[in-house]
Amino acid sequence: MAATPPSTSERPAAPTPPEPHHPSRRRAIGIGAGALASAGLAAWAGVRVFGAGEEAPAPAPVESPTPTETPFVPAEWMSGAAGEGVRDGSYAAARGSELDISATWFDNNEAMVKLYTLQPGEEYADWTKPLDVAVGAIDDDEGESWAEAATGAYEDRWRESLTLLRDTWGARTATMYIRFAHELNGNWYGWRVRSDEVEDFKTSWRRYRALQQEIFPAAKLVLCMNRESVRDTEAGDPGLDWRTLYPGEGQVDVMSVDYYNQFPSVETDEGWDAAMTQVDQWGAPKGLQGHLDFAKSVGLPLAVSEWSGNAEEGDMPVFVRRMNDFFARNGGTGAGQVLYEVQFNVIMQGEEVPDQWLLVSPATRMPESQAMYTSLDW
Repeated sequence: MAATPPSTSERPAAPTPPEPHHPSRRRAIGIGAGALASAGLAAWAGVRVFGAGEEAPAPAPVESPTPTETPFVPAEWMSGAAGEGVRDGSYAAARGSELDISATWFDNNEAMVKLYTLQPGEEYADWTKPLDVAVGAIDDDEGESWAEAATGAYEDRWRESLTLLRDTWGARTATMYIRFAHELNGNWYGWRVRSDEVEDFKTSWRRYRALQQEIFPAAKLVLCMNRESVRDTEAGDPGLDWRTLYPGEGQVDVMSVDYYNQFPSVETDEGWDAAMTQVDQWGAPKGLQGHLDFAKSVGLPLAVSEWSGNAEEGDMPVFVRRMNDFFARNGGTGAGQVLYEVQFNVIMQGEEVPDQWLLVSPATRMPESQAMYTSLDW
């Protein structure tokens, strides 16, 4: 893959923390031809010819057939990927199906008004399918704050960004999903929300929503959480229940979660089942099922805007298989259904471990997970 432009997500390298932190479906069920042939051969071998005067034995009682189990019919959802192999088509070729959606990142104050990967000749210049676009919001490291944002201090930049997104997207009819201030319940971005900033954040979100509806109403606004909240210990923040960040009815089009196999990682089916209902230390959902249930409670579909295994944790194909099963069972466009998912196949520039998320690639360090992924229907 070409060198990642500055618009790609910039996650700082993670020191060992005192608590977890993160940065065409087709199936058929039936009886095989071989089974039918075997049944026919068995019936033919059992035929007996009886002579004159010889009485045929009474026919053996026929057992009632076992009721046929209703075949599982996978739901429909948009399945995609971002990173290596998307632009040149090698990712789609490896999995045997086209991508329905992809993602890109403009997650700092400069990138959100430059839109690097949407420019002529760049990765998404000619992309005509739905696109998940993560944009920044504010930069605490530059002295910005949610308190100031709530007064409208950064609306000029937000307006410029939204206008450029609309104009650059142009006549494309596919939907752009805008992930404003993604992973805001973590502690690594300049727009992280501390426990005493919740109301200022929600006021700020409503300002951004009003701008989005005015400038680019065809887009959908996505509220994306990290899997669990991570408190800003350097600031002495006690942390928060991420559900309190929901800004209210009509302010969000899609709930979303970024969900990586780590802290702890899923190695078995039993581990997956246990993880689905986990909560974080503030009692908020941490498991994928909990995020889906929350989306249903507020009447919205769920996106999994980023997901992958973590090669630093190991090669765990069960995670890939169960993610696929989760999407197949819960896909759809309604409340509490999975609208889309994007596998994060990105080589991270500037990271100590740049390839830890790489799943589908000759260079993957998760070959069993890759084999699982490419064997499944997406």
